[in-house]
Amino acid sequence: MMAADGYYIYNGLEAVPLGVTRVRIDESLTVIPAYAFYNNRTIEEVECHDRVKTVEGYAFQHCPSLRIVIMPGVEAVEQEAFYDCFALTDVECDMLERIGHHAFAGCISLGSVYLPSAKIVEDRAFSRCKSLTN
Repeated sequence: MMAADGYYIYNGLEAVPLGVTRVRIDESLTVIPAYAFYNNRTIEEVECHDRVKTVEGYAFQHCPSLRIVIMPGVEAVEQEAFYDCFALTDVECDMLERIGHHAFAGCISLGSVYLPSAKIVEDRAFSRCKSLTN
């Protein structure tokens, strides 16, 4: 369903239509399921509400246009969730505690990530992030 502000509201039941660039996670979801947006070529921005707690593995893998992810309540990003999201520059996730292996691997445009709550960062979570400075 398309919102008045141009965001597509993702409810977990339907695939995101081709050409959608901005996605907001529906209030009913607390988990972004595995492979939910896998290989989506057009998504540029994803916004979650603060009750989304987990991004499952491979959820956004190979989304080359994804630039901005706003996840204020997410506590866990599982394996390869954002793997090879080449354009990703901005990740907002103040509550993130656990980052799975290769979760952000290959995000070559990612310059910095602020992780004040991180407790577990698994193997190669940020491998091949060539622009990462802190």
